[in-house]
Amino acid sequence: MGIFKTLFDLRLKAHNRPFEDFLTEIINFVLSRDLDLMNDFLNHFKIHNSRVENFDITAQLTLKKLKDHNTDSRPDMAIFLEKKIIFFENKVNSKEGYKQLKRYAEHLENITNEKKTLVYITKHFDLKDSKQIFKDCTSKIDFIQIRWFKIYRFFNKYKSDPIIFELLVFMNQNKLSMNNQFNPADIITLTNFTNVRRMMDESLYGAVSKKFKLINKGVSKKSTAMTQLREHDRYIYYKNHKEKLWIGLGYWMNSSNDKEYPDVGIVIEVAPQSTARDKINLAFKNIIANNPNWTGYNLSNPKAWCGVTYSKSLQTFLADGSQIEKIKTFFLDGLDELENILNKNTDLPRN
Repeated sequence: MGIFKTLFDLRLKAHNRPFEDFLTEIINFVLSRDLDLMNDFLNHFKIHNSRVENFDITAQLTLKKLKDHNTDSRPDMAIFLEKKIIFFENKVNSKEGYKQLKRYAEHLENITNEKKTLVYITKHFDLKDSKQIFKDCTSKIDFIQIRWFKIYRFFNKYKSDPIIFELLVFMNQNKLSMNNQFNPADIITLTNFTNVRRMMDESLYGAVSKKFKLINKGVSKKSTAMTQLREHDRYIYYKNHKEKLWIGLGYWMNSSNDKEYPDVGIVIEVAPQSTARDKINLAFKNIIANNPNWTGYNLSNPKAWCGVTYSKSLQTFLADGSQIEKIKTFFLDGLDELENILNKNTDLPRN
């Protein structure tokens, strides 16, 4: 199974799936123990071209917030060379945080007499506009984007090292070795996608969407479901409410985590920047206490989106001969509960 996968599974029992932090710590360890490997890594990805003899590397570097920042910053990894500083932000199953790269760039801007590079590593294609990231910076800062499958290929040259071999096993198990080439399963997915989308639409629209719109005093356009699928791995419609709270209904694909099937359901979620977050959080806890079909997430993490959800795995509907009708009924029952919840919890903002 691989030692890193085993250790990660053990850690999951006590933590909220800190996959990106866990992977960063492994990469940090592998690079820190071998000067030649570090030089090859920096040169291969054009981060630094000349050989280095000394370096410091640290994971999870905490930077106190600057005057115009809302939060502290914490690059996943930082490498300090004799006359150069490199910040890394690593994303696997998540998107860039609110102005995250821009904040890192502005911290680099405040460091004088050094060459500076910002590296952004992602699993999926996520092209960034460096002009926007550096628009408030006057010094030269290089920006490099790397995909995880390229990191995998690089370390594959060193697979004779037992630690790196286990790292490769771990990355492969978590689908970080895949490139942009289509495989047979991808072709089947493309062939069937139009039909699958029609079935999802059949369960989402009509009586379900009318009821959602009535309860929320509005609903997003049908076309935004595809945007949600592209940007957030979910096929849903939603309504934004006051205080950075929103309510959504639909399918959560779970393609970036270890669940085998999508989830279907309803979510009420609030942003970490909401000025009413504490009051809303109390309302969420009250919802969980009084509604057994609803569960919460991230309620104890003030820096994360948090919410309550009414959901089931799509797998639970597969054995039924009338799957779409059963899913519709599930949505309508959930909307009944949602309406009751919103009427009873007046601290939840409504438009």
